[in-house]
Amino acid sequence: MKILAAIDQSRRDAAVLPYAKKLAQGLDATLALVQAVPFTRSLIPKAMRQTEAYVSAVLDGLRDEGLTVEGFVQRGDPASVIVSMAASLQADLVIVTTRGRAGFEKFMLGSVANSVLAQCSKPVLVLKEEAHAALSDEDVQMRSAYMATVIWNKQVKGLYSKDEAEKELARLAARGLDAEVIHSTYKTLQHGGEPFRWLDLDFQLRTLRMFLPEEAQPLGGELPPEELPDIRAA
Repeated sequence: MKILAAIDQSRRDAAVLPYAKKLAQGLDATLALVQAVPFTRSLIPKAMRQTEAYVSAVLDGLRDEGLTVEGFVQRGDPASVIVSMAASLQADLVIVTTRGRAGFEKFMLGSVANSVLAQCSKPVLVLKEEAHAALSDEDVQMRSAYMATVIWNKQVKGLYSKDEAEKELARLAARGLDAEVIHSTYKTLQHGGEPFRWLDLDFQLRTLRMFLPEEAQPLGGELPPEELPDIRAA
């Protein structure tokens, strides 16, 4: 049996991926992931590379969990790509997500989901994003921006190469963070060029030891004499 799941580097993936994984495990099925890159987006520098890195990171994570998976990245209209891949892979089930809500579900279903339902000859399962997402939009965006900053700091310190940093960003997006927020934050930091020192745990601990030693005690124990602030000249 083969299940085809459509992903798009948004928080909708946090709904479709866990569901598709459990379904594939329960049915002992092969899971195929497809992401379409619209022609207009594919013209953006590195858009295809970022998408391929994202899909690769998702596949690595699923393989680590013992699943048989394959992934595809194609340029084109998302609905057309999904329908075409379902036919060529002879998928037994297609999974897509939608933002449909309550009585407006039919209206809010979205052009991609509507088109897939109308054109696909295979069974289509439509998941509602808000019914499966674990975190709120605000939580996801804040965590995404924070983790992009952490990765940038590591790159500035030489702990990651540029390629390693981009691969880590893709891995984080694959775990449910907002890919757009992650990459936009990372690009903004690239233009700034300076790391955020407050993200350095050693810097945090040294600062706490100097100005709020009671807060640093659980983390660092007794303060070495040489690290105590000299207040005699105050």
